[in-house]
Order: sequence, then structure tokens, then C-alpha cells
Amino acid sequence: MHHPLFIVIEGLDGSGKSTQIDMLRDRFQGQGDACYLTAEPTELPTGKFIRSILRHEITADPRTVAALYAADRIEHLHHPEEGLLAKLAAGYHVIASRYYFSSLAYQSEFADPGWIASLNLYAKRTLVADLTIFLDLEPDLSLERIDKRGETKELFETQEKLTHVRESFHLAFQHFGEGENIRIVDASRDPVTIAEEIWTLVEQLGAR
Repeated sequence: MHHPLFIVIEGLDGSGKSTQIDMLRDRFQGQGDACYLTAEPTELPTGKFIRSILRHEITADPRTVAALYAADRIEHLHHPEEGLLAKLAAGYHVIASRYYFSSLAYQSEFADPGWIASLNLYAKRTLVADLTIFLDLEPDLSLERIDKRGETKELFETQEKLTHVRESFHLAFQHFGEGENIRIVDASRDPVTIAEEIWTLVEQLGAR
């Protein structure tokens, strides 16, 4: 690749984000490229606070949660060691699990989408992904995969909420993704097939 890439993987819980991120990292490293994996919410103090809300350990107004995500995203961009900009400047390809489209998809049920978009305009103006992959999955299949984990469900892990979130992702791509390189990938297939499709899309970035 000619320059460090910023790649975002989006999708419902259970869509296989972690698997695809690991496989993409291995592919980069296999050709000798440095690669940094990150996620939102972050492991920074702002992100840890959000995680405690998602685990029902703390209660907060949904608008507060939306604002916290936007604040965590700014920390994610600018942290001097772990920040997206710092890692890209150091020559790493950066692969992020979730970015601002997740805020629009997950928070729009509880707060005005236009307001959420305005909160995230700073991130959009500061750093747009070279490639955003949306691992698209029917909500019932997403829920089936979540159930197989056997873990306590988080705030958004119900059929009704997953259906709303999936629809909201598609709306967010239409209304907030103008000019961006967004690719929708069928996540119901086997992981290797999906990984090959993603790698083809990444290789196209190097050819641009």
C-alpha cells in the first residue's frame, strides 16, 4: 500500500466484526505492513464510562450517552499515543471497530438524528475513513449469534432494537456518508469468503 489506510468496520453485534478485523490485520501483517487495531467505545476514560452504561452499571440520559460517544471519538482522534491521527502519522494502517456511523445508527432512536450528526461533524471533518465496511446481517441471525455467546445482553441486543439499528445504519450512510467510500458486505456468508471480498476492496484503495 502506498500510504497508511484508515479502515472502519461497522455492523450489528454478531455480524462478525472481530473476526474480520483480525483476518484483515493478519493479511496486512503477512505482507509486512504495520497495523493497529482499535475500537469504539475506546479503552480511554471516556470509553470506559460508556461501557459501564452499556453494561447497566450506571444509568444516563440517552442524549448524554450520544454526547459521550462524540467526546470519546474526539479523544480517539487526538490522544497523543493511542489516537487515530498519531497511529496513521506513525505509518500504521488503522482498523477501527465502529466510528461515527455507529453513533447515528445506535443513538437515533433516543435523540434527534440531526443533533447527533452535528455532534459528529468534527470527526467527519477531521478524519474520514479510506474505506468503511458495513457487515450487513438480518437482525434474527444477529440475535442468534449473540445468543450462542451465552453472555449477558447489552442495551441494544433485542430483535426490535437490532432491526431499528440496521435500518438506521442504511439511513446514516445515505444522509451522512456523501462522498465517502462505503461498501455493504453480506455478513451471512462464511468468514473466509467475506475476508476475501474485503481484501479485494482494500487492494482497490492501493490502486487509486
